Amino acid sequence: MSALYNKDILRLATEIPFTAPLADAQISITRTSRICGSRLRLDAIFDDQGRFLKLGLDVRACALGQATTAIVAPKLIGLDRQSLARAADDFRAMLQENGPPPAPPFEALHILEPVRDHKSRHASVMLIFDAALAALDGWAEKSKGELSADGPSHACVLGEEGGVARS
Repeated sequence: MSALYNKDILRLATEIPFTAPLADAQISITRTSRICGSRLRLDAIFDDQGRFLKLGLDVRACALGQATTAIVAPKLIGLDRQSLARAADDFRAMLQENGPPPAPPFEALHILEPVRDHKSRHASVMLIFDAALAALDGWAEKSKGELSADGPSHACVLGEEGGVARS
């Protein structure tokens, strides 16, 4: 286990950015790993292109999930969905198929290569990707609703199951 929870991962676990919740979030989403109980809540504000402009995070995860969040979260600002999905797919392939680490700007995820052998931790390290992708999808859905004849939609909240509730 010492290779899994090494000093670099433990250091990163203390460096999670954007830890203040966003009272004016356009989307709030929570994802939970059913295997280990790790949980991540992501609040987001988007720019007019549907990219992350501002984030708020509440991470209740193991050191591995925290370290992954510390690496990924700062890279989310200004990122488009296609680039994020590619990085998530590359990271998943690194874990499940012995693939190489994701390309820049996510190359630092190589530090999590020891997680490959611990399948019970895969969901925890994927939480930030899962939440961020769901938030982008929720924003896209919300934006379509705002442009529809039905009138404007309001804040979206996505839960563990990914359902959308409007307030």
